[in-house]
Amino acid sequence: MKILKITIFLFALLLLTSCEIVQETHFNVNGSGTYSLGFDMSEMMKMGLSSEEDAASQQIDTLLVFADYIELKKDSIAKLSQEDQDKIKELEPFSLSMKSDSVTNTLEMKLKYDFKDQEDLLAFGEKLKGQNFDELDIFSGALAKDISTDNADGEEGKEESGFPDFNKSFITNFSRAGFSVRITQEAMEKQEKEKDTTITADSPMVDMIRFKNRYIFPYKVKSVSNKNARVLSDFKGIEISGNLYEITNNPQFFDTEVRFEGE
Repeated sequence: MKILKITIFLFALLLLTSCEIVQETHFNVNGSGTYSLGFDMSEMMKMGLSSEEDAASQQIDTLLVFADYIELKKDSIAKLSQEDQDKIKELEPFSLSMKSDSVTNTLEMKLKYDFKDQEDLLAFGEKLKGQNFDELDIFSGALAKDISTDNADGEEGKEESGFPDFNKSFITNFSRAGFSVRITQEAMEKQEKEKDTTITADSPMVDMIRFKNRYIFPYKVKSVSNKNARVLSDFKGIEISGNLYEITNNPQFFDTEVRFEGE
């Protein structure tokens, strides 16, 4: 599959250069929505690093919709055990996209998940656990490499499921009354315990990896408690971006409360 060749190339680049890990949660009025997790290496494209490989110098726009794939392969899937069929069916709300354009200096890969409610949002990682797709393995491996901390056995910071799932580290609430997100006590204690004290604000490594959380709402934002948050231009969303030093030294960096207009 074409996307597989591209993701192998991306994985190699992720080990050599910086990137921005982006999460976006788009809420609908009824509490459903779309969550996406991806990485953006457009800065690398601007530096001309992509010219070393033909795969990145082409204009590529690839989308793998798992629901369509499952429908296409339904006869083969029907021959599997009921347990395996049920597991594969859990991928129906997911899609995986890849965009590469040397003209616009764009290089992005994103995994999207359509959730029914906030409880379903928490099932994001579990639904991906144990799935046997090369594209997912490479994508998760690239992200896990970026967010893990180096040590002798290479295991620290690695997610139990093999796939980085940031949702389980935060308590998220959304309603007409407002929105809030805060790190769990368990995640905060873990981050404090594994904190790398050698990283300083002026270290050349702090901007190698940046994290960006974007939340989009069906209502206009009235106020935001987090001073690091930027309100989007249409006032229907916020964005919080931080580098490695900022989020390592402040476990509550992304914690915020939002109030909407009309409430």
